[in-house]
Formats: sequence, structure tokens, C-alpha cells
Amino acid sequence: MVGYLVFMVCSGLVVVLANALADWRDRPLWRGPGRAGALGIRARLAGDGESWPARPVKGDLWVPDGDGPLYFVDGVRGPLPVARGGRVLGTVPLRGFPHEGSLVARQVTMVYEPSDGAGVLRLRVSESAVPFLAGALTGAAGPAAGSATSPPHEVFRLSVRRALRVPRPAALALMGALLLGLFGLHTFVLGKPVTAEVTAKRDGVCSVRWQDPWSGGTRTAGVDCYGDERAGDPLRISARPWPVRGEAADLEDSPFMLILGLVVTGTGGVVGATAASLGDVVRLRALRRFLRDGPAGRQPSALLRAADMVPWWSAAAGVLALAGAGVLLSAYGLGTTVRATVTGTEEYVCKVRWQDPWDGTRQSAEVDCDDRAVEAGQSLEVTAPAGPLRGEAFDRGITPWVLGGGTAVFLGLAAAGIVFRVRAAGGHSGVPAISEPRTTWDADRDAPVSLGRPVLVPAGADARPADVLDRAHLAAVSHLLASRLSGSATTRPGRREPDIRTTGWWRSPRLRRLVLASWVSWGGLLVLAVTAGLSGWWWATALRLWGSETATARATVALRYDDVPLTPWLVPGDAEITFRTADGRKVTTDLAYGDEPAPNEGDRLTVEYAVESPSAARLPGDPGLDRGLWISGGVAAAALIRVAWGGVSGSRVMRRVLAAARGAETRTADYVLLPDPEDPAAAPPQLVFFTNGENRPFALLEAVPGTARSRLVDWLPREGTAELRSVPGESETVVPWVDGHPVWPLSPLFDLSDPEEERDFREYAEELTPPWIALPGSQGFRDDEEDPMRGEVAR
Repeated sequence: MVGYLVFMVCSGLVVVLANALADWRDRPLWRGPGRAGALGIRARLAGDGESWPARPVKGDLWVPDGDGPLYFVDGVRGPLPVARGGRVLGTVPLRGFPHEGSLVARQVTMVYEPSDGAGVLRLRVSESAVPFLAGALTGAAGPAAGSATSPPHEVFRLSVRRALRVPRPAALALMGALLLGLFGLHTFVLGKPVTAEVTAKRDGVCSVRWQDPWSGGTRTAGVDCYGDERAGDPLRISARPWPVRGEAADLEDSPFMLILGLVVTGTGGVVGATAASLGDVVRLRALRRFLRDGPAGRQPSALLRAADMVPWWSAAAGVLALAGAGVLLSAYGLGTTVRATVTGTEEYVCKVRWQDPWDGTRQSAEVDCDDRAVEAGQSLEVTAPAGPLRGEAFDRGITPWVLGGGTAVFLGLAAAGIVFRVRAAGGHSGVPAISEPRTTWDADRDAPVSLGRPVLVPAGADARPADVLDRAHLAAVSHLLASRLSGSATTRPGRREPDIRTTGWWRSPRLRRLVLASWVSWGGLLVLAVTAGLSGWWWATALRLWGSETATARATVALRYDDVPLTPWLVPGDAEITFRTADGRKVTTDLAYGDEPAPNEGDRLTVEYAVESPSAARLPGDPGLDRGLWISGGVAAAALIRVAWGGVSGSRVMRRVLAAARGAETRTADYVLLPDPEDPAAAPPQLVFFTNGENRPFALLEAVPGTARSRLVDWLPREGTAELRSVPGESETVVPWVDGHPVWPLSPLFDLSDPEEERDFREYAEELTPPWIALPGSQGFRDDEEDPMRGEVAR
């Protein structure tokens, strides 16, 4: 168990350190006191397809210290100047990254309109760089690109602190190499070599027993072994020191595999970091050459342009494909078929010996084979390869098919990467990762427009409202959030809600989703399923033993399964035993045991079994099985109670909602729809209600978002009038009706006349719009003096 916990801790540290190393260059980009020069930010750039590339292009965005435009450099095209003094139209969060979290730099897309009117620019950058970059882009416009007062090329230089860039795969490889190096140091340098005795062998793992070199006690463990070891044979091992004393490693194959893994991961990490860092240097030199010599300067070579057409994963697949093709050619193309003699077999491996067809020497190797159909002394047809693989051997059965299939797959991946990159470089379609927003009002809200147009404000609205809760401001925020929605086919509007007053509730897709979300405890069902899968055989054993005639027998422990952290001190351990019943039947079954005693492989035990069902067996007097039944039964009971409680509480809420939807108490109110700022497509939106003719809201409600194919925001207008239905005396449970269709609530009605509710909603409304987005109707809410980020940038 200690070894398992140490392994988990080390694995967690590897992930943490790898993410820290990968994001080291992209940490917060604020300049320190007395710093000068320029900053390079990893980014992806795309635009309208005319002034800017239509599809995202990877590169660096360089920000000079002082006046002058920003420059985007991708290493193939010429540097693209980005004029300052424009405005940031929005930030679009990127979704669909399962590894995204606090340890990973979150990517967002900034939509920027330069002051020179060249087009709308989309920049995908790290979220931590957005405040700094927004301040640099929206600041005072510097000299035009290419003018005599443009920044000199000496301004753009790569500081030592930011010279090293480690991509995330390279960081994981380097941290993996570090972990392997520490493992080897701990095991083979700090550990002590001892001679152990083999007690059992199964599936390439030898159970060994040795005398602890520190305390003198007896230790047992399992180590890898691939020879002809048998019980009683001596085996040289390395006894590992604290904190995993009692663990061991063999001294034959493990050092070689450790060194191989260390070389592969270390080389991969170093090559990846070197390639990325040199790429940054090459792009920076191209920018400096562009500023020094002008656009007529030396263009990238054909080799660099060709290399840009090959993604890194396509290059890696190509290398593996070439390696596989080389092995196929050397073994099956230039090699010779020979008859070899089988000298021994192991699981799926045959040891063979043959006479070299070129110089007549005796050669031996191991090949893949069906060890159940081949015996020692038989002859086997193998391929003796030529060239650098002489002395090795390959079977003529499964290996050529597996090797050929893998080579074909990697070759296809390499070709696909090149084709996709070429098509992306030559295409002129829109950017698929960015959503086309809707900035017009409900009359033509289904027509997609350019993301570069400003968000419109209703006619007659005050451009400078006095409060963030003003209706005009909330309407402008609603349209800004709605501009992040996608109008793709996967989220096209579905049919509206049926009239629940004349049909059953199950006809409503949103009500069905609400039932599944609120009635069914999916966590309880998952716990119940996992508990049944892990402990079902304990219960089957107990039921067969309960009330049945039992007998005893002497059993042999054939295999002891690896213990998980909770076994055997909390729940039972598991071992495979073999015994013969009184009538001579041989039975192999699993046995649950407690922590005292913990059987080892080869031990002899007295077991109690059911005469009618001898596969149900237990250790007489051992509390392990009873303890497992109590624990698993308690967990299953708690899960069942949670599932039942979810159904009861959900049905009670559903009855109240249905009663409100059909209630006789009605009132009319105007509303504004506020999608969720983090996930406008799928997260629950909010309906903010206003009394007719008033600009201050009196209540708000969280609504069911709908399904992926029929979202609420696809058919519900951004603004409109709703009929609020409820049951007399229960004003908190309200169902709004819009155009004769219900909007199902996820929460009670929040009364904004309550000072605490109003304060919470005011804080939420103030956080909806980042300070660097120019939102009509929000001028005057925040000044640069109130925003420390903008103030730092301005200074």
C-alpha cells in the first residue's frame, strides 16, 4: 500500500510540475520595474480572409515596449502588423478540452477591431494574457506600420527568461524522465542488492523471499522475471529502501527497461523543447529582418515553408512509419527464411536457435509464438533479417501483419496531417472555432452577421444609464452574451414546448430532462453499481454458505491478487485457491480474507465450503468476509436511500411546478434573457423581469436551458413579455409563459425587493462584462482608475 501511495504522489507531482514548466513562459505578462524590450505571446491569429488569414495560424504576437504596432509572426508568411487604438468586441471562451483546469492555461478568443479598419481580427491566447493584451491593443494608437517612426528592430529581442519554451507534451516527457531517473536512483543506487529465494512464479512475475539488509527480518514481494526460474531458485534483486522498504526490483531486465524509458522520454522532451525554442528564435529573427530591411527582405526558404506544412504529430507518425517500413524491409524483404530449433517456451514466446545463413555461426533469439502448440525440440520457420538487425529473428505468422498494419496506420496519419495543413493554409472559409453572433433584434435575429459589428442598443435607450440594473444596460449585456452562441446545425432550434395545460407532462422534452436531472440520483446509481460489481461475489458466497451443509478442506493459495489501498485492513483481500472436495472434485475459486493472517502464494489453508456449491468458500473464524458484507451493505443502503430521496423530492417539486403552470393566478411582466457568461449554449439562463413601463427589475428566475438540439435561447426572444402563472398563496413557484409556451424554472422566483437578493444580483451584473469590452450603454460604470489591470497597462 505504501508503494501505491508513493506512486500516486509521484505521478501527481509529475503532472503538476509538467504543467508549471509548460506554462512557465506564459505566466502573467506584466512588466516589472525597469524592464524594457518587447514581449512575445503565443497566439493563433485569424480574420476575414482578406486582410488576415481566414483560418487560425499559430505563431507569436510581439508587443513592443512603447509606441508602434504589434506584430504577428508565424515563421512562414511575412510579419503582419496589428494597429493599436481599436476596440475589443468580445472574448469567446473555448470549450471542449477535457484536460482544461486550474493547472492548464485556459484558451480564449479575443475579437479585436483595429483602428485602421483593416478587418476584424480573432486572437486565441491564454486567458491570463487577456487583460494585458487588451490594454496594449486598445491603448493610444502608435505610428503606422512601416513608417519612419516604427519601432526599430532592436526593440524586439527575446529575453533570457522567456527564451526557453517547453510544449506540454515535451514537459510531460521531461517530467516522466525525471520520475524514471529518481526511481532508478532510489532503487538501484540507494537500494541494496541481495540474493532472494523464488517461492512461486506466475505470468512472468516471481514471488521472492529475502532477508531485509537493514532490519534482518524476512521480506516478500513480486519482481519481474523472464528466465527459467522455479520455486527454490536464487534470484538477485535490489531491495528498495525507505519509504517503500519491502518492495524490490530484479537486476536483469528492469535496469535495461528503465534506461530505455529514460532515454526515450528524455530525448523526446529535449528535442521538443529545443525545436519549440528555436522556432521562437527563428520567428523573432524574421520580425527583426522585416523591420530592418522592409517587406522586400529575405523571405523564408522553401524548406521552412514545407516544414510548416507538416504538423508535429504528423512528423512523429511519419518517423514511426519509416521505422516500421525499415523493419519490414530488413526482416521480410531482405531477410532469409530459416528452420530454427525451439529450445524453450514461455507465455507467447519461443526461444529458438539457428545457423546464420550468411556466415554459418549459431544464433539464438526469441520470437512470438503460440507456446501451447509448440514444444521444446520442435522446428519452427522464422525469418533471419539482414543488415543492422542480424542476430534477431521474426516469426512468419502474426508479426508481419501487425507490423504492416501499424506502418500503414502511421503512414496514413502522416499524410492526413499534411493534407489538413495544406487545406487549412489554402482555404478561405470562416474560422470554425469562433461562433458567428447575432447582433440584430428579434425581427431578424436568425440572420448571422459579422462578429465585428458593434452590439446595438434599442432605439430610444439612454446611452449612459445610471445603474447596472437599468433595463437598457441589461439588454445590451444580453446581446453581448448571445453573440457567443453558435448557429451550427448541431444546435439548430427544435420544436417549442407543448401546451402543458392540454397534454401530459411527459410530452415536454424539457420536463423529461428536468425529471432525469432532479429525480434520478445518478451519483447514487453509480455508487450502487460499483458496489454491486465489487462486492456481489461476497454476497453470493455468503448466501450459498448460509443455511447450507458445509465441510472443510485443505486448500492451496494459487494466486494472491494485488491489494488496493482499502484492502485488507478495511475491506477483504482477494486470493485464488485450489482444493479438492470430499467426493474428489477439484475446485478453483476466490477467497476473501482479512488482514490477519494475509496468505501468500503457495500457503496451505483450511477452508470451509458449501457441499452443494463448493465454489462458495471462506476461512473459518476469519472476519474479512463479514466485514466486507457490513461495509458494502451500508454503502448500498446509503445509495438506495439517496436514490429514493431524489425521486421523492423531485416528484414533490414537479407537482408544484405543474400546478403553477396550470395555476389561475396570472400577471404580465416584461423580461430580458441573460445567457450564462461561461457557457451560453448549455448553462441555465436567467430571466430578469420588469414591471411594464419600468426600468428596474423586480425579480429573476433561473430557467431550464433545454437540450443540445432544442435550446431555450434558440426559440425564446432576447426581450419580450411573459405571463407569470402561479398557484394562489405560493408566489415563489412561478412558470412564465411566452407566446403560449411555458419556460420551465430551475429555481424559485428571486424577489429583488429583498436587499440581499438585489445586492447579490448587482454584483453578478457588474461582473458580466469585462472592463476591456466596449459595451454600448455601459460607459461610466467603470473608469481606468478603478481597474488596477488597466491602470498597470496605462502606466
